[in-house]
Amino acid sequence: MESLLGKRDKRKFKINMTNVIEILKKVGALLPNGHFVGTNGGHIDTYINKDMLFLHPELTSKVGRLFAEKYKDTDIDAVVAPALGGIILSQWTAYHLSKFKGKEVLAIYTEKTSEKDQVFTRGYDAFVKGKKVLVVEDLTTTGASVMKVVNAVKRAGGVVVEICVMVNKNPGAVNSKTLGVSFSALSEYPVFVYDINNCPLCKSGVPINTKVGHGKKFLEVHQPKNNNAK
Repeated sequence: MESLLGKRDKRKFKINMTNVIEILKKVGALLPNGHFVGTNGGHIDTYINKDMLFLHPELTSKVGRLFAEKYKDTDIDAVVAPALGGIILSQWTAYHLSKFKGKEVLAIYTEKTSEKDQVFTRGYDAFVKGKKVLVVEDLTTTGASVMKVVNAVKRAGGVVVEICVMVNKNPGAVNSKTLGVSFSALSEYPVFVYDINNCPLCKSGVPINTKVGHGKKFLEVHQPKNNNAK
């Protein structure tokens, strides 16, 4: 039975299967030349919709393998990532690491609290204690979210070997020196974040995308009310 990609598409994917950005382009996850609102409320002209990758198990597995290949010679007992998207990456990375190492590498995830911290639930902290941990994440802009995962691992008694992200969108500000933890990325794709009070996209009248990102919520708060509406 032919896979989702098809024979012809498979040949195309083989050319750049080690290039995460090319994979994201192929699945329509890289959206340039637009006007989007990011997680932290900043405005950006490029959005990476990683959810489009997760529709394709074969390609998501390949990204997990790229993580695993990078650390196949590193002593790692568990892979930890934040929910939700990180769950998928931790599973595939741990799966391929287990194959490379010939031992079981655990796949564990943290969950966000109402205070927007990251914590272990479901008793997972017990499986982190004393373990050498690789922390993985899909995207990073400020590094704040992934550091919450690092802190959760430390609180649980685990040892963070390294952080690795699929795409680092801010390599100048997010790196080993700024985070204080060994850090790397499978790929880098710098995306400039504009303050909402000084956004050239807003000034140029470029419509905010409400289908991906946080544009819809932003407009609900900032869009002028129509006082003439009945």
